[in-house]
Amino acid sequence: MDFKEILERLSCSEDLTPETAESAIRQIMSGQVNNEQVAGFLTAMRLKGETHQELTAFVKVMREKATKVNVNVDGAIDLVGTGGDKSGTFNISTVSAFVVAGAGVPVIKHNNRSASSKCGSADVLEKLGVDIELKANQVERAYKEVGIAFMFAPMFHPAMKYVMPARRALGFRTFFNILGPMCNPAGVRRYVIGAFSKEVAEKMAHILANLETEFAYTVNSHDGLDELSLTSGADVFELKDSILSMPILFEPESLGFEKCSMADITGGDVHENAQIFENILDNNATQAQRDIVLLNAAFGIQASGKVSSLGEAIILAEESLESGKARDIFNNYVEVSRNV
Repeated sequence: MDFKEILERLSCSEDLTPETAESAIRQIMSGQVNNEQVAGFLTAMRLKGETHQELTAFVKVMREKATKVNVNVDGAIDLVGTGGDKSGTFNISTVSAFVVAGAGVPVIKHNNRSASSKCGSADVLEKLGVDIELKANQVERAYKEVGIAFMFAPMFHPAMKYVMPARRALGFRTFFNILGPMCNPAGVRRYVIGAFSKEVAEKMAHILANLETEFAYTVNSHDGLDELSLTSGADVFELKDSILSMPILFEPESLGFEKCSMADITGGDVHENAQIFENILDNNATQAQRDIVLLNAAFGIQASGKVSSLGEAIILAEESLESGKARDIFNNYVEVSRNV
């Protein structure tokens, strides 16, 4: 379908069929659409409101266009957030990923630099000595050697160059903000994804249900965090065997954690977050910093299928951290990332 016709339909608030949505995003990500039309498309989609079917079509094309990482992802997970919660916390899911790996769960994490906060996953890992700009074959080698790898998003989504000028010019959140976490180049089929709102968490769960996902938790905490929090409860959507649960109200006290204040889990710039990261791995962190990492790691371990309950997952997460396995995994990954 001609792109101008697609824009005309959107201007009348018409939903696109999956086929038309796929055609539109394929034209955009092939460089066939000018920046003004891309901006018009993103704006019209936001004003209309994206359907699950449209977003599923967009994810399929983004996955297709991504540079593939060929590794065995059986039982592997990605812990990732949408960002945009403006909470100023330290890099909780990134530290949690190494605790999960220390518990014997393969992790292949896909993320980026910060867009709206002081320090993103890529920023803190780079500060701590990780070579974040590994190519696909280098990621494959690191993952096979260590059991965890980090994929720096810009290295694996070259087609996004056709979208970025319009996104920068618009300056507001578009559907691409929620698609990225679901476009893991390694084809991970198990996820823990944090979202900046309950509505987005539910929408992402529906999209993943359309994409042969084996298991996923999509979560939004009531304090706005795009991960499990210790300051409040959270809405959790569980996707298992293509069946999506109703939102589950999760309270951290149910796993024996004490609630804390937001100040207790707040981070800072890349220097401060890197120090918190190391303190946690060295078992020198505050109780709140340690506990929120264990909580999120437990959800990651449970999502992998390694255990049958969050209670069992907590035990494995604690052992990973307290024994030094998480620290050893991290040190090994730093070295391997620089050598591959």
